Amino acid sequence: MSKNTAVLIALAGLLALTGVTLVLRSEPIEADLEQRVEQALAAYAITGLGIEARGRDLYLSGEIPNELARDPVGDIARSVWGVRDVDVSALRQRVLPVERDELLGPRLDKSRIVRLPGEPSNRMHPLTCQRTLARLAAVSQIYFEAGTASPMPQSYPLLNDLATVVHQCPDTRIAIGGHTDTVSEGEAGLRLSLARAGAVGRFFEEAGIRGDRIQVIAYGGSQPLAGNDTATGRAVNRRISLDLLPGQ
Repeated sequence: MSKNTAVLIALAGLLALTGVTLVLRSEPIEADLEQRVEQALAAYAITGLGIEARGRDLYLSGEIPNELARDPVGDIARSVWGVRDVDVSALRQRVLPVERDELLGPRLDKSRIVRLPGEPSNRMHPLTCQRTLARLAAVSQIYFEAGTASPMPQSYPLLNDLATVVHQCPDTRIAIGGHTDTVSEGEAGLRLSLARAGAVGRFFEEAGIRGDRIQVIAYGGSQPLAGNDTATGRAVNRRISLDLLPGQ
């Protein structure tokens, strides 16, 4: 065997050993990355997603409550140290077997709903509307009869105020999100949150907000604001969120 041949064989062996070492090292690194991303998502009550690491890149798959949740889920994964990029294209919106009649089925006392004029007399900037909605939500809350999507009588003044604000920004859409605590888990929680968000949407329509401006979203218990281990925390998590979106 010539000297050059021996050197080539040695180099080939070294390269092969290096390749095996890199593979063996990458597997535990990827597993650790997947585990830490899973923990980060779980901190936001997001579970059950497929997480695959290929090097420092992540590929997420599975069901999310709605399309608006796609980017936030990706942002949470990207915030984990060591993650380079996140592919969320395989995430799909959860389909709920809820008929429209069920969605709009809650009891509404129409005599308590203030009818709005066809055109607002005082238009507001969308940012002002959003801030006003947030301020109203901070000082009061929409309450529903236990286990149902029917608003309680004391919530009608707040609902009328919210509808008035939405009416003053006619070039926007309104995303109405229903949230529950973790006591109402799984599909039952999603169905309840969808029905309650739908009840608010129905209220807005009865008040005079066009139906094509209203988008109803079911979050269930996926976005808690507080812990679910106390009655106070669960009460905080049972809520309706209102977000203005650009008009179509």
